[in-house]
Amino acid sequence: MNMREDYDLIVIGGGPAGQAACLALQGRLARVAVIDEQSRPGGQILRQPPRAFTVSNWLAGGTYRKLKAQLRAFEAMGGVDWLGGRSVLDVRAEGDGWRVLVSDGAQVASLRTRRVLIAAGCYDMTTPLPGWTLPGVMSAGAVQAFVKSQRLTPGRRIALAGSHPLQLLVAEQIIEAGGEVGALAFAQSLQSALVQAARRPMTVLAHAPQLLKVLLGGLRLAASGCRIRFGDRPVEVVGEEQVQALRLASGAQIDCDAVALCFGFLPQSDLVRGMGLNVLQGRFGGWTAVHDPWMRGSRPGVYVAGETTGVKGAEAAGAEGALAGLAIALDEGLITSVEAERRARGPRRRRGRAMRFAELLDAIADPSVFLSQAQPADTILCRCEDVTQGAVDAAVATVETPNAVKLSTRCGMGPCQGRNCEHLLLQRMNSVEKAPQGFRARFPARPVRIGDLTA
Repeated sequence: MNMREDYDLIVIGGGPAGQAACLALQGRLARVAVIDEQSRPGGQILRQPPRAFTVSNWLAGGTYRKLKAQLRAFEAMGGVDWLGGRSVLDVRAEGDGWRVLVSDGAQVASLRTRRVLIAAGCYDMTTPLPGWTLPGVMSAGAVQAFVKSQRLTPGRRIALAGSHPLQLLVAEQIIEAGGEVGALAFAQSLQSALVQAARRPMTVLAHAPQLLKVLLGGLRLAASGCRIRFGDRPVEVVGEEQVQALRLASGAQIDCDAVALCFGFLPQSDLVRGMGLNVLQGRFGGWTAVHDPWMRGSRPGVYVAGETTGVKGAEAAGAEGALAGLAIALDEGLITSVEAERRARGPRRRRGRAMRFAELLDAIADPSVFLSQAQPADTILCRCEDVTQGAVDAAVATVETPNAVKLSTRCGMGPCQGRNCEHLLLQRMNSVEKAPQGFRARFPARPVRIGDLTA
């Protein structure tokens, strides 16, 4: 699709939050663009197959029904420029609006907009252990991307390990796609998970159907021959040139040719930090954008929604997107405050309900039992630059800021620009009672060729 040069609103992220914002606006803004790194809308939760592919029974079942209905409504909208397959390199203030720099991998375009919504989603929280740099070690989210969009499994026999209940869903999806799950290991005990649930009885009752699906999924996995282990954390990925097995703390060694790790998620914060928006540091690293009740960011003309404001699932993301869309309409003078408040009641109820469930999942999935275990000093912490945990710890002992550690070790200087290692460094610094502010946000937010910037 051809791009305009000027927009009333640019939405960064085509997942549930970005879609919901556009739908809430109901076509009232004439010039709207949605930018996403995927070629088709849906986000990670609805990773659509390439148009050239046909996937039978794509994401069948009730879990995705409402999200697919929203996706169809969004795709049927007129007046929205879908700019898929593009990365946003930078968003900077310009006059009374914002200048957005976009790359499609071949050239860079500069767009102007009066308002911008950041709904950039999240990514898996990396968790180092010996052997995790071997080919075949992936995040659970990466495995899901293969399975959802193309029904491919990145291995014949996959072992899953971590602390997040998402592992159960991923394991089922692997089996449905024709793969084999060697084992599913939770670092925390079953008792600790049940204790967390017992502390929130009203949330458990309110979400009983969802929790029952999880329970039934676990029973189906067990019936298929997949052993679910609790209180058994991963300690090493075994292999020479590629994954051969996963060794657990119990001493069990699971033969496999791929490993999927799942200890939680972190918000995409590159753009919000680069824009100078106010953020808060999460407990295990990562940064969440600060916002008001209408999802306005800390700078005029900027709105934030979805996992950008904290990882809490698709339902909350969609509700926040709807609130952001209403705020944009309100700030544009397209609706009255009375109409905005009336239409906001539903999204606010859905958001509150989803937030309570997300808090329950966070408590159950707490990765502390794994993160508190010391790893060997030669374990790679920064995969881009091959920086070991020992090198980072030595630097942390002598300097006070993450940027100083970065300069002395090159941790965070690779292509990912710290997305996979900054939170690990912050955890190391917090463990010795330092209060780091994180790496200094720098341009570009995504890798780009120098030639594309000078063309």
